[in-house]
Amino acid sequence: MVHAAEKAYVTDRLEVQMRRGQSLQHKIIKMVPSGTELSVLETNPQTGYSLVRLATGEEGWILSRYLSEQPIAINQLDEITKKLDAALEENKRLKTELATVRSGKQSTDKTALQLQEETARLNTELMAIRQASANAIQIQAERDALRESVVNLERELDALRREKQALDEDHRQDWFMIGAGVLLGGILLGVILPRLSWRKKSRWSSF
Repeated sequence: MVHAAEKAYVTDRLEVQMRRGQSLQHKIIKMVPSGTELSVLETNPQTGYSLVRLATGEEGWILSRYLSEQPIAINQLDEITKKLDAALEENKRLKTELATVRSGKQSTDKTALQLQEETARLNTELMAIRQASANAIQIQAERDALRESVVNLERELDALRREKQALDEDHRQDWFMIGAGVLLGGILLGVILPRLSWRKKSRWSSF
């Protein structure tokens, strides 16, 4: 007996009736051809019917005795025939490849020599590329060192510029202070000298 939710196949009958219910009185939904694969959803031993679902999604009841757990003989024969055809085709392909290999065997030694020469040439090029790569790495390292030196020099130059600017500011301030001192001294002299002169005149006039 077929269990629920298992795959099953319609037996060797040409067509099997799929009905809406579990009796001959129920309406026939469709005729299912022999060998059709379907899913068994439910089996009722009392009525002898099984609820099945086709690959199209249609569901209905089929007499359980018309279901088989194995593909029918004609389906198995088709599968075996396909496998045989595939094996024959593979055999034909292998024979063709074997003939090609045999026909090309004469040029194998010549090809091997060419491959050896090509390998030697490639090895020489590889050594040259490695040497060039090493030189490129060294050049890059020297370039990076020079760039770092340039950056350091630029930093030092910038620091010197700021220091010079600060000195220039101090120098201008010094000259400003000197000028202010001279101006102030001139003003004081302008105020003090007339008074000194007046005092001297007053002293002379007292004699």
